[in-house]
Amino acid sequence: IGTTMIGLMEGMLYAKEAGLDVNQVIQAVRGGAAGSRSLELYAERILKKDFEPGFFVDHFVKDLGICMSESERMGLDFPGLALANKMYEKTQEDGFGLKGTQALMLTMAKLLKRDS
Repeated sequence: IGTTMIGLMEGMLYAKEAGLDVNQVIQAVRGGAAGSRSLELYAERILKKDFEPGFFVDHFVKDLGICMSESERMGLDFPGLALANKMYEKTQEDGFGLKGTQALMLTMAKLLKRDS
């Protein structure tokens, strides 16, 4: 889920920076292979700048930490998990722990020095 969220944020930021209508891009990919439950649940909320929680960033960071610990214990190295963990820890550090997981957009836009 974490890496899917990263991909969603990157796609939306790319579309915006490319001068595309982000809503039209979302509609175009929604029904195809690029569609996802995360896109369905969060894209419209992000466009409306609605970062209120369905699931808190703080809770997601806790869960990702458990996944990281268990993977390490099992001798597994998942780079996607590590990236998602790093990005959501940064979102938490940015003060968005009590926001929804879609608040990742705020952190990614900040890292790119762009408006979400």
